[in-house]
Amino acid sequence: MNFTPEHIEKIALTIKSNLNTSINDITDLSDRTGIIAINGRIEAARSGREGAGFRIVANEFSKLNDEIADISLRMKEKISEDVQTLIGISNAMARQVRGQRLSQTALSIMDVIDRNLYERTCDVRWWATDPSLTEALGSDIREKREYASRRLGVILDSYTVYLDLFLTDGEGKILASGRPEKHDSLGKNVSDAPWFREARSFQDGGEYSFQSTHASSLVGGEKVLVYACPVENRHREGAKPGVLGIFFNWNGLVQAVLGRVCRLDLREDIEDHRIPTEISIIDARGIVLASTKEEREGRILETPLLDTILASRRSDHGIIEGDRGFTLVAYGYSPGFETYATGWYCVITQEISLD
Repeated sequence: MNFTPEHIEKIALTIKSNLNTSINDITDLSDRTGIIAINGRIEAARSGREGAGFRIVANEFSKLNDEIADISLRMKEKISEDVQTLIGISNAMARQVRGQRLSQTALSIMDVIDRNLYERTCDVRWWATDPSLTEALGSDIREKREYASRRLGVILDSYTVYLDLFLTDGEGKILASGRPEKHDSLGKNVSDAPWFREARSFQDGGEYSFQSTHASSLVGGEKVLVYACPVENRHREGAKPGVLGIFFNWNGLVQAVLGRVCRLDLREDIEDHRIPTEISIIDARGIVLASTKEEREGRILETPLLDTILASRRSDHGIIEGDRGFTLVAYGYSPGFETYATGWYCVITQEISLD
Protein backbone atom coordinates (compact mmCIF):
# COMPACT_ATOMS: atom_id res chain seq x y z
CA MET A 1 0.00 0.00 0.00
CA ASN A 2 1.24 3.52 -0.83
CA PHE A 3 0.85 5.84 2.13
CA THR A 4 0.45 9.57 1.60
CA PRO A 5 0.54 12.58 3.95
CA GLU A 6 -3.26 12.61 3.75
CA HIS A 7 -3.35 9.19 5.41
CA ILE A 8 -1.08 10.43 8.20
CA GLU A 9 -3.25 13.52 8.72
CA LYS A 10 -6.43 11.44 8.91
CA ILE A 11 -4.94 9.17 11.57
CA ALA A 12 -3.69 12.16 13.54
CA LEU A 13 -7.15 13.78 13.48
CA THR A 14 -8.71 10.50 14.64
CA ILE A 15 -6.29 10.31 17.55
CA LYS A 16 -7.05 13.93 18.45
CA SER A 17 -10.80 13.26 18.33
CA ASN A 18 -10.45 10.18 20.55
CA LEU A 19 -8.40 12.12 23.06
CA ASN A 20 -10.86 15.01 23.14
CA THR A 21 -13.82 12.66 23.66
CA SER A 22 -12.09 10.85 26.50
CA ILE A 23 -10.98 14.07 28.14
CA ASN A 24 -14.50 15.49 27.93
CA ASP A 25 -15.88 12.36 29.58
CA ILE A 26 -13.37 12.65 32.41
CA THR A 27 -14.14 16.32 32.86
CA ASP A 28 -17.88 15.61 33.08
CA LEU A 29 -17.37 12.87 35.64
CA SER A 30 -15.04 15.06 37.62
CA ASP A 31 -17.72 17.76 37.82
CA ARG A 32 -20.32 15.26 38.97
CA THR A 33 -18.09 13.76 41.62
CA GLY A 34 -17.30 17.25 42.88
CA ILE A 35 -20.97 18.02 43.39
CA ILE A 36 -21.57 14.68 45.08
CA ALA A 37 -18.65 15.25 47.39
CA ILE A 38 -20.10 18.62 48.49
CA ASN A 39 -23.54 17.12 49.07
CA GLY A 40 -21.95 14.32 51.07
CA ARG A 41 -20.23 16.74 53.42
CA ILE A 42 -23.46 18.71 53.92
CA GLU A 43 -25.44 15.54 54.60
CA ALA A 44 -22.86 14.25 57.05
CA ALA A 45 -22.89 17.52 59.00
CA ARG A 46 -26.63 17.62 59.15
CA SER A 47 -27.29 14.00 60.08
CA GLY A 48 -24.80 13.50 62.81
CA ARG A 49 -24.88 9.87 63.72
CA GLU A 50 -27.59 9.19 61.24
CA GLY A 51 -25.46 8.73 58.16
CA ALA A 52 -27.74 6.70 55.97
CA GLY A 53 -27.94 9.42 53.35
CA PHE A 54 -24.22 9.93 53.39
CA ARG A 55 -23.64 6.26 52.81
CA ILE A 56 -25.78 6.46 49.66
CA VAL A 57 -23.74 9.42 48.46
CA ALA A 58 -20.50 7.64 49.31
CA ASN A 59 -21.55 4.57 47.33
CA GLU A 60 -22.42 6.70 44.33
CA PHE A 61 -19.12 8.50 44.64
CA SER A 62 -17.34 5.16 44.62
CA LYS A 63 -19.19 4.05 41.50
CA LEU A 64 -18.27 7.24 39.71
CA ASN A 65 -14.64 6.80 40.69
CA ASP A 66 -14.73 3.31 39.22
CA GLU A 67 -16.16 4.71 36.00
CA ILE A 68 -13.40 7.30 35.87
CA ALA A 69 -10.76 4.62 36.34
CA ASP A 70 -12.34 2.49 33.60
CA ILE A 71 -12.50 5.41 31.16
CA SER A 72 -8.88 6.32 31.91
CA LEU A 73 -7.77 2.74 31.24
CA ARG A 74 -9.69 2.58 27.98
CA MET A 75 -8.27 5.95 26.99
CA LYS A 76 -4.71 4.76 27.54
CA GLU A 77 -5.33 1.60 25.57
CA LYS A 78 -6.89 3.53 22.70
CA ILE A 79 -4.11 6.09 22.62
CA SER A 80 -1.50 3.33 22.64
CA GLU A 81 -3.27 1.52 19.80
CA ASP A 82 -3.60 4.67 17.70
CA VAL A 83 -0.01 5.72 18.31
CA GLN A 84 1.25 2.27 17.27
CA THR A 85 -0.85 2.52 14.13
CA LEU A 86 0.61 5.93 13.38
CA ILE A 87 4.15 4.65 13.95
CA GLY A 88 3.52 1.69 11.68
CA ILE A 89 2.18 3.91 8.93
CA SER A 90 5.04 6.34 9.36
CA ASN A 91 7.61 3.53 9.08
CA ALA A 92 5.87 2.06 6.06
CA MET A 93 5.75 5.46 4.40
CA ALA A 94 9.44 6.04 5.11
CA ARG A 95 10.32 2.66 3.59
CA GLN A 96 8.19 3.42 0.55
CA VAL A 97 9.88 6.78 0.00
CA ARG A 98 13.35 5.32 0.54
CA GLY A 99 12.61 2.41 -1.78
CA GLN A 100 11.36 4.70 -4.54
CA ARG A 101 14.41 6.94 -4.16
CA LEU A 102 16.85 4.05 -4.31
CA SER A 103 15.13 2.39 -7.28
CA GLN A 104 15.33 5.70 -9.13
CA THR A 105 19.03 5.90 -8.28
CA ALA A 106 19.51 2.33 -9.57
CA LEU A 107 17.67 3.22 -12.79
CA SER A 108 19.89 6.29 -13.25
CA ILE A 109 23.00 4.13 -12.90
CA MET A 110 21.78 1.76 -15.60
CA ASP A 111 20.87 4.66 -17.85
CA VAL A 112 24.42 6.04 -17.60
CA ILE A 113 25.87 2.60 -18.36
CA ASP A 114 23.56 2.01 -21.34
CA ARG A 115 24.31 5.42 -22.81
CA ASN A 116 28.03 4.90 -22.36
CA LEU A 117 28.08 1.44 -23.89
CA TYR A 118 25.89 2.49 -26.80
CA GLU A 119 28.77 4.72 -27.89
CA ARG A 120 31.03 1.65 -27.96
CA THR A 121 28.81 0.00 -30.57
CA CYS A 122 29.16 3.11 -32.71
CA ASP A 123 32.93 3.27 -32.23
CA VAL A 124 33.66 -0.26 -33.38
CA ARG A 125 31.52 0.00 -36.52
CA TRP A 126 33.08 3.33 -37.43
CA TRP A 127 36.70 2.39 -36.83
CA ALA A 128 36.34 -0.93 -38.68
CA THR A 129 36.07 1.08 -41.90
CA ASP A 130 39.42 2.84 -41.42
CA PRO A 131 41.52 2.39 -44.62
CA SER A 132 44.64 1.59 -42.62
CA LEU A 133 42.97 -1.55 -41.27
CA THR A 134 41.81 -2.82 -44.65
CA GLU A 135 45.29 -2.12 -46.06
CA ALA A 136 46.92 -4.08 -43.23
CA LEU A 137 44.68 -7.07 -44.00
CA GLY A 138 45.63 -7.18 -47.64
CA SER A 139 49.38 -7.12 -47.28
CA ASP A 140 52.20 -8.81 -45.40
CA ILE A 141 54.21 -5.62 -45.60
CA ARG A 142 55.41 -4.81 -42.09
CA GLU A 143 55.14 -1.04 -42.59
CA LYS A 144 51.41 -1.22 -43.34
CA ARG A 145 50.69 -3.19 -40.18
CA GLU A 146 52.83 -0.86 -38.10
CA TYR A 147 50.94 2.06 -39.61
CA ALA A 148 47.64 0.38 -38.65
CA SER A 149 48.95 0.03 -35.08
CA ARG A 150 49.85 3.71 -35.01
CA ARG A 151 46.36 4.60 -36.22
CA LEU A 152 44.84 2.50 -33.46
CA GLY A 153 47.21 4.20 -31.01
CA VAL A 154 45.94 7.61 -32.07
CA ILE A 155 42.40 6.46 -31.36
CA LEU A 156 43.41 5.22 -27.91
CA ASP A 157 45.03 8.57 -27.14
CA SER A 158 41.67 10.24 -27.72
CA TYR A 159 39.40 7.55 -26.29
CA THR A 160 40.92 6.78 -22.92
CA VAL A 161 38.04 4.48 -21.96
CA TYR A 162 39.72 1.69 -23.94
CA LEU A 163 42.60 -0.49 -22.81
CA ASP A 164 43.53 -1.59 -26.32
CA LEU A 165 42.26 -2.17 -29.88
CA PHE A 166 43.18 -5.27 -31.87
CA LEU A 167 43.04 -6.06 -35.58
CA THR A 168 43.05 -9.74 -36.53
CA ASP A 169 43.10 -11.55 -39.84
CA GLY A 170 40.37 -13.97 -40.81
CA GLU A 171 42.01 -16.79 -38.87
CA GLY A 172 42.25 -14.89 -35.58
CA LYS A 173 45.90 -13.83 -35.72
CA ILE A 174 46.50 -10.35 -34.26
CA LEU A 175 48.11 -8.15 -36.93
CA ALA A 176 47.99 -4.74 -35.21
CA SER A 177 47.20 -3.20 -31.83
CA GLY A 178 47.01 0.26 -30.35
CA ARG A 179 49.49 -0.45 -27.55
CA PRO A 180 52.03 -2.95 -28.91
CA GLU A 181 54.70 -1.60 -26.57
CA LYS A 182 52.50 -2.23 -23.53
CA HIS A 183 50.68 -5.45 -24.39
CA ASP A 184 52.63 -8.30 -25.97
CA SER A 185 49.81 -9.32 -28.27
CA LEU A 186 51.04 -9.16 -31.88
CA GLY A 187 51.02 -12.54 -33.52
CA LYS A 188 48.79 -14.15 -30.89
CA ASN A 189 45.79 -16.15 -32.02
CA VAL A 190 42.31 -15.35 -30.64
CA SER A 191 40.28 -17.68 -32.83
CA ASP A 192 38.68 -19.26 -29.75
CA ALA A 193 37.52 -15.92 -28.33
CA PRO A 194 33.71 -15.52 -28.43
CA TRP A 195 33.95 -11.93 -29.67
CA PHE A 196 36.09 -13.02 -32.63
CA ARG A 197 34.04 -16.05 -33.63
CA GLU A 198 30.78 -14.13 -33.67
CA ALA A 199 32.15 -11.07 -35.48
CA ARG A 200 33.76 -13.17 -38.21
CA SER A 201 30.40 -14.80 -38.94
CA PHE A 202 28.83 -11.46 -39.88
CA GLN A 203 28.55 -10.42 -43.49
CA ASP A 204 27.41 -6.89 -42.79
CA GLY A 205 29.83 -4.34 -41.31
CA GLY A 206 26.88 -2.77 -39.51
CA GLU A 207 26.72 -5.74 -37.17
CA TYR A 208 28.85 -6.18 -34.09
CA SER A 209 29.53 -8.84 -31.48
CA PHE A 210 29.74 -8.39 -27.75
CA GLN A 211 31.49 -10.32 -25.01
CA SER A 212 30.48 -9.46 -21.45
CA THR A 213 32.79 -8.65 -18.55
CA HIS A 214 35.83 -10.89 -18.21
CA ALA A 215 39.50 -10.65 -17.35
CA SER A 216 41.56 -10.65 -20.56
CA SER A 217 45.16 -11.83 -20.78
CA LEU A 218 45.57 -9.61 -23.85
CA VAL A 219 45.49 -6.53 -21.59
CA GLY A 220 47.28 -7.86 -18.52
CA GLY A 221 44.28 -9.51 -16.88
CA GLU A 222 42.19 -6.33 -16.66
CA LYS A 223 38.39 -6.64 -16.76
CA VAL A 224 36.99 -5.68 -20.13
CA LEU A 225 33.92 -5.61 -22.30
CA VAL A 226 34.72 -6.44 -25.90
CA TYR A 227 32.91 -5.15 -28.96
CA ALA A 228 33.99 -6.52 -32.33
CA CYS A 229 33.13 -5.93 -35.96
CA PRO A 230 34.21 -7.49 -39.27
CA VAL A 231 36.80 -5.61 -41.32
CA GLU A 232 36.42 -6.08 -45.07
CA ASN A 233 39.35 -7.63 -46.87
CA ARG A 234 39.25 -5.92 -50.26
CA HIS A 235 42.54 -7.27 -51.53
CA ARG A 236 41.90 -10.97 -51.74
CA GLU A 237 38.78 -12.27 -53.44
CA GLY A 238 36.93 -14.74 -51.26
CA ALA A 239 39.19 -14.07 -48.26
CA LYS A 240 37.62 -14.14 -44.84
CA PRO A 241 37.10 -10.70 -43.31
CA GLY A 242 39.37 -9.57 -40.53
CA VAL A 243 38.03 -8.49 -37.17
CA LEU A 244 38.48 -5.36 -35.10
CA GLY A 245 38.08 -5.92 -31.36
CA ILE A 246 37.87 -2.94 -29.02
CA PHE A 247 38.58 -3.66 -25.34
CA PHE A 248 36.60 -1.34 -23.09
CA ASN A 249 37.85 -0.59 -19.58
CA TRP A 250 34.93 -1.98 -17.54
CA ASN A 251 36.40 -1.24 -14.11
CA GLY A 252 37.05 2.35 -15.12
CA LEU A 253 33.38 2.92 -15.98
CA VAL A 254 32.07 1.15 -12.88
CA GLN A 255 34.37 2.98 -10.50
CA ALA A 256 33.44 6.33 -12.03
CA VAL A 257 29.68 5.70 -11.96
CA LEU A 258 29.45 4.02 -8.55
CA GLY A 259 31.92 6.47 -7.08
CA ARG A 260 29.72 9.37 -8.12
CA VAL A 261 26.64 7.70 -6.66
CA CYS A 262 28.38 7.07 -3.35
CA ARG A 263 29.63 10.65 -3.20
CA LEU A 264 26.33 12.30 -4.02
CA ASP A 265 23.14 10.22 -4.15
CA LEU A 266 23.92 7.85 -1.26
CA ARG A 267 26.38 9.89 0.77
CA GLU A 268 24.11 10.39 3.77
CA ASP A 269 23.02 6.74 3.78
CA ILE A 270 26.58 5.44 3.68
CA GLU A 271 27.80 7.89 6.32
CA ASP A 272 25.04 6.60 8.62
CA HIS A 273 26.68 3.44 9.93
CA ARG A 274 23.23 1.95 10.70
CA ILE A 275 22.60 1.70 6.98
CA PRO A 276 25.19 -0.57 5.31
CA THR A 277 24.76 -0.05 1.56
CA GLU A 278 25.86 -2.28 -1.32
CA ILE A 279 25.51 -1.52 -5.04
CA SER A 280 25.73 -4.29 -7.63
CA ILE A 281 25.41 -4.55 -11.40
CA ILE A 282 24.01 -7.94 -12.47
CA ASP A 283 23.31 -9.49 -15.84
CA ALA A 284 20.12 -11.24 -16.94
CA ARG A 285 21.27 -14.44 -15.20
CA GLY A 286 21.82 -12.71 -11.86
CA ILE A 287 25.62 -12.88 -12.04
CA VAL A 288 27.35 -9.93 -10.35
CA LEU A 289 29.35 -8.01 -12.97
CA ALA A 290 30.46 -5.31 -10.57
CA SER A 291 29.88 -4.50 -6.92
CA THR A 292 30.99 -2.12 -4.21
CA LYS A 293 31.99 -5.38 -2.50
CA GLU A 294 34.45 -6.80 -5.01
CA GLU A 295 34.45 -10.27 -3.46
CA ARG A 296 30.91 -10.80 -4.77
CA GLU A 297 31.86 -10.28 -8.43
CA GLY A 298 31.43 -13.30 -10.68
CA ARG A 299 28.90 -14.93 -8.33
CA ILE A 300 25.12 -15.12 -8.36
CA LEU A 301 23.64 -12.21 -6.41
CA GLU A 302 22.63 -13.40 -2.96
CA THR A 303 19.12 -12.16 -2.20
CA PRO A 304 15.75 -13.91 -1.75
CA LEU A 305 14.33 -11.41 -4.23
CA LEU A 306 16.60 -12.42 -7.13
CA ASP A 307 13.93 -14.36 -9.05
CA THR A 308 11.49 -11.48 -8.58
CA ILE A 309 14.05 -9.00 -9.84
CA LEU A 310 15.03 -10.99 -12.93
CA ALA A 311 11.40 -11.69 -13.86
CA SER A 312 10.30 -8.08 -13.39
CA ARG A 313 12.14 -6.38 -16.26
CA ARG A 314 11.38 -3.10 -14.55
CA SER A 315 12.52 -0.85 -11.71
CA ASP A 316 11.05 -1.36 -8.26
CA HIS A 317 11.95 -2.31 -4.70
CA GLY A 318 11.14 -4.93 -2.10
CA ILE A 319 11.54 -5.40 1.64
CA ILE A 320 12.84 -8.42 3.52
CA GLU A 321 11.69 -8.37 7.14
CA GLY A 322 14.04 -9.51 9.92
CA ASP A 323 13.95 -9.86 13.69
CA ARG A 324 15.95 -6.69 14.31
CA GLY A 325 15.23 -4.68 11.20
CA PHE A 326 14.70 -5.08 7.51
CA THR A 327 16.63 -5.27 4.26
CA LEU A 328 15.58 -2.89 1.51
CA VAL A 329 16.37 -4.14 -2.01
CA ALA A 330 15.90 -1.55 -4.77
CA TYR A 331 16.61 -2.31 -8.40
CA GLY A 332 16.69 -0.52 -11.73
CA TYR A 333 16.30 -2.32 -15.05
CA SER A 334 18.36 -1.32 -18.07
CA PRO A 335 16.26 1.33 -19.87
CA GLY A 336 18.33 1.11 -23.05
CA PHE A 337 19.51 3.96 -25.24
CA GLU A 338 18.74 4.34 -28.94
CA THR A 339 19.09 0.80 -30.35
CA TYR A 340 21.17 -0.56 -27.48
CA ALA A 341 20.25 -2.07 -24.12
CA THR A 342 22.35 -4.27 -21.86
CA GLY A 343 19.35 -5.96 -20.23
CA TRP A 344 21.20 -5.68 -16.91
CA TYR A 345 20.03 -4.50 -13.49
CA CYS A 346 21.52 -2.28 -10.86
CA VAL A 347 20.62 -3.55 -7.38
CA ILE A 348 21.03 -1.42 -4.25
CA THR A 349 20.77 -3.25 -0.92
CA GLN A 350 20.46 -1.56 2.45
CA GLU A 351 20.29 -3.32 5.79
CA ILE A 352 18.43 -1.08 8.22
CA SER A 353 18.52 -1.92 11.92
CA LEU A 354 15.67 -0.91 14.25
CA ASP A 355 17.77 -1.39 17.40
